[in-house]
Amino acid sequence: MSGATPALVIVGYDRPDALAGLLTALRAGTYPDGVPLVISLDLSGDPRPGGVADAFEWPHGPKRVIRHPQRLGLRNHILSCGDLSEEYGAVIVLEDDLLAAPHLYAYVERAIDRFGADDRIAGISLYHYRINEFNNMDFEPIDDGSDVYFMQVAASWGQAWTASQWRLFRQWYARYGRDPIRVTDGVPRQLEAWRDNSWKRFYMKYLAMTGRYFVYPRASLTTNRARPGTNTKRAVSIYQTAMDVGARDWRLPALDQSLARYDIFYEPEPDTLRALQPALADADFDVDLYGVKPAAALTRPDLLSSRPARRGRLRFGLVSDAPAVASIIAGVPGSFFTLAPRDHFSAMSLGRRWALARATQVGRPGNAMMFQMLKPVQTEILIRKLARARRQAAIGE
Repeated sequence: MSGATPALVIVGYDRPDALAGLLTALRAGTYPDGVPLVISLDLSGDPRPGGVADAFEWPHGPKRVIRHPQRLGLRNHILSCGDLSEEYGAVIVLEDDLLAAPHLYAYVERAIDRFGADDRIAGISLYHYRINEFNNMDFEPIDDGSDVYFMQVAASWGQAWTASQWRLFRQWYARYGRDPIRVTDGVPRQLEAWRDNSWKRFYMKYLAMTGRYFVYPRASLTTNRARPGTNTKRAVSIYQTAMDVGARDWRLPALDQSLARYDIFYEPEPDTLRALQPALADADFDVDLYGVKPAAALTRPDLLSSRPARRGRLRFGLVSDAPAVASIIAGVPGSFFTLAPRDHFSAMSLGRRWALARATQVGRPGNAMMFQMLKPVQTEILIRKLARARRQAAIGE
């Protein structure tokens, strides 16, 4: 991919003000000559987004406006934008409710040069997570001295794909894209609650099934503006994050050199903990620090978990005002986390979950922690609601 000129692909529907704001932010950025801008508009019946797209001047290269004559829906619209990678060699896909940092293009170019030849890297995120979207708890990746970390979590608030990365996903999707997504796939329960128009739930299943990763920046190049849209009917501010506005020389380690690798549950991988905690060096274990992984995601003989355990080979305490993983790395004495055979554990208790939330959510008020505690309840309600809607739709066909 060296020498490629990725296209900026903007995803629009019915939010003309948001579209104008994103385009204005992008125009102020720094680019090489000849960067293509593609504005892809799904059919909404609202002429205003098209007016914004037509009137917008792009001084950095060619501009192209795609008007889809039929309603695609969010999933198929994103898929069509990813397909443009075959035409342009690579694409940077940005939905219209985002804001973009001025130097995002340089980051993508560097990331493509560094990771484009590694087929274990399935995408490049421009967004940095501050929260685990499956349990609403704070997320802080291990600092290994680099500028990126790796997760089996697909990015949807600013992402880049090379043609080869997207092609591998499309081949998988052609085979598995019609299959339902279930917790028995070894994925978080919440993916069952996401709507059928979500492309991201399929991409995340793809990452988990194939052992691939997105690379994430520690300093975000985009932020979510919390605008209501297809999947969110009200403003949600928990996904807003500070953006990196300065140019930098990105430190990008190879995947095998990174000490910040995470699975689909935002849990550090066993190899990471073995490298950072010598007491775990010879253990063969799954990581379940949040205490919520389903049985299908547990495949190794031992488990390192916050769930109650009868006894264990190793035990660690819980550090206050720090991520859960800090307790393991520092070898804190105590009995909150246990390494033991899988059948030694019982279900995660409400009390332990509350203790984990209180200890690891730095400076969070009580109402925010209650929001985290209620996440499993919200997930179950959404799953039942969607199941009922699908049954009704099947009866009506």
